[in-house]
Amino acid sequence: MDIKRRTKEKRFRMVGVLLGICVIAVSLFYFYHAERTKAEKRMVEIVNYVKVQCSTYTHYNESSESKSLLRAIESARQMSTNIDVELRNDGQLSREFLEKNLQTLWVDGILVLDAAGKPVCKYSSDESLTDEITDYLKKDIITDFVWYEERTYAERVAREDGSCIDVAACARKDAPGIVAIYYYTSPEFLRNYTLTIQSLLKGYSIEKDGTIIVADKGIIVASNDESLLGQDTTDSEVVQKMKKHTDSQHIFHLKNEGTGCYGIMLKQRDYYIYAYLPDTEVFRSLPLSVTGVIFLYFLIFSSAWLWVYRTNLEHRKQEQEKDEKYKAELLKAAKRAEAANIAKTEFLQRMSHDIRTPINGICGMLDVADHYANNIEKQAECRAKIKEASNLLLELVNEVLDMSKLESDEVVLEKIPFNLRSIFEEILVVIEQVAAEQNIKIVDKEKEVTHWNLIGSPGHVKRILMNILSNAVKYNKENGYIYTSCREIPSEQPGMATIEFVCQDTGIGMEGAFQKRIFEPFAQEHAGSRTKFAGTGLGMPITKKLIEKMGGTITFESEKGVGTTFMIQIPFRIDTEADTRIKQEERSKASIQGLHILLVEDNDLNMEIAEFVLENEGAIVIKAENGKEAVDIFQSSGIGECDAILMDIMMPVMDGLTASRIIRAMDRLDARTIPIIAMTANAFTEDKIKAKEAGMDEHIAKPLDRRVLVEVVARLINKEKKHREGVRTDEADCHM
Repeated sequence: MDIKRRTKEKRFRMVGVLLGICVIAVSLFYFYHAERTKAEKRMVEIVNYVKVQCSTYTHYNESSESKSLLRAIESARQMSTNIDVELRNDGQLSREFLEKNLQTLWVDGILVLDAAGKPVCKYSSDESLTDEITDYLKKDIITDFVWYEERTYAERVAREDGSCIDVAACARKDAPGIVAIYYYTSPEFLRNYTLTIQSLLKGYSIEKDGTIIVADKGIIVASNDESLLGQDTTDSEVVQKMKKHTDSQHIFHLKNEGTGCYGIMLKQRDYYIYAYLPDTEVFRSLPLSVTGVIFLYFLIFSSAWLWVYRTNLEHRKQEQEKDEKYKAELLKAAKRAEAANIAKTEFLQRMSHDIRTPINGICGMLDVADHYANNIEKQAECRAKIKEASNLLLELVNEVLDMSKLESDEVVLEKIPFNLRSIFEEILVVIEQVAAEQNIKIVDKEKEVTHWNLIGSPGHVKRILMNILSNAVKYNKENGYIYTSCREIPSEQPGMATIEFVCQDTGIGMEGAFQKRIFEPFAQEHAGSRTKFAGTGLGMPITKKLIEKMGGTITFESEKGVGTTFMIQIPFRIDTEADTRIKQEERSKASIQGLHILLVEDNDLNMEIAEFVLENEGAIVIKAENGKEAVDIFQSSGIGECDAILMDIMMPVMDGLTASRIIRAMDRLDARTIPIIAMTANAFTEDKIKAKEAGMDEHIAKPLDRRVLVEVVARLINKEKKHREGVRTDEADCHM
């Protein structure tokens, strides 16, 4: 057991370790994908947000530039109009005039050129810009406007120092030429008041959010890592690797200077947006998460191990108790087996004696009868003793067979109507005769029974009561008493009644030790007293098993030298149709005088006995030795020629059950109605059921009881006659 336990514990540990490895592997796999998915989601959100901000930046700056250029165009047109008005009013185009309009139009410089592009007049708040603007206006695209008053030109010029100039030009109205104005924006103003992409990336941490790069025309124009600003993307290893993967919804793994990282690239209208995050940052929470899972698994496994340990401890305790109990039961079983073997040995010894005793009596009485062949009184005495010995031998055989059937659970209970009062009367008639021989008086108390007509197994009920009463006589004292009573106990179930039977005797009683063994097969308290208390030791076991099979109980009280009281309770179904059935049945004197009876029997001795009984009652016997011969005789006979059939069951050529089925299946009027009575040594309830299923009407057990045989045959024939008369009456009514 210890080896098994240790093996089991070792297996549990191995399973725990393997399961732990699986848990670690699964958690690594799960958290790896979870962390990667989380990082991917974060980086996709970042590049998409930067993309949106870049678009916003572009739109904002373009809108601001457009507004500034439109204002410059309006100023240029206004200046052209002012010049035309001034000259028409006999004014002059002078610097003073331009200075005055410079302040009115809020511009930084005004230039007036002729058709050849040469300055006619100019004025600027910063004369250093005048020559630069003059050279800029000599572009062909601008000089072409000289002849088209409707056309204008505007452009923002970015300077190397970070400043910018917004220039606008249009055709002169007073003469061929160009009027141009410009606005100057310093680098400081642009840095402080203009939206830049770099400002959008403020707040993004390199450690948590990774490195973000915005490139325009191959130059890094913005990044949360300012050391990368202005660098060419062709010189960046990580950027070149990200260019190969254009999937903007998923991150991919790459190497950056030997360090693993995950990157993503997104294309915006004017910019390329890159972002990458080191592996250490992507999987920062992975070790902690896996450690947490391992710790949780360790707690669960430890709890399971503790539970298994306690369970094993309790199981070992239970096993020890079970082993001790098993050993005790084994010892008891051994003692019971030994006692059973002793009881069986004693039983065989007793049976040898009990069987030989009646056989010896039968043989002896036959010799005596032969000796007194002419002495009628002696002959009658011998026959009576032979019959008594035969009954005793039959009782012994029946008890052994009944016990065998009960132990194998092969006994089948009947469910037929019977009258309990009639059973009591039949039993008391027999018991009172036996009791009278020993001067024992039976006191039958008033019976408190409402329903005498019940449904059950009357044969077994009679057997139970006979066993109890015969024991009360057998183990009673001379001049003793037996008190019997019977009462009905109301049942909670409708249509049911529980009958309680009490038998009290003033006999020798039982020792306390034997009271524990009274229901064991072959048990006898007075096994040595063979001459006084003869028996098999099977009566009480059979009684108890029959009562329990009926759903009842048996209890007793006994005191040595005082007597014994048995109390039996058995539930029965109430026969509610008994009164109607009794009224319908006409009771007639049992007589078979003049009836033709087909007797089917293969044993010559049994044939002779049955033939004698039937002929002695005035019947005419037709004999058949097997079922086949009986079928042939009945088939060749006329309708109504045979009044009844007495059929043995076990016969050569054809058995009685098969013969009955064939007769019932014949195409003749009396085949289905002629009484067929089983006459067999197969006396158990299941044998009666088989006979009924084969089409037989009744079952009589061997050895034959003359009174029972005549009564059954007469009753069935009378019933069949009444049936035929009823059929004739119905036919007559139909003809009328």
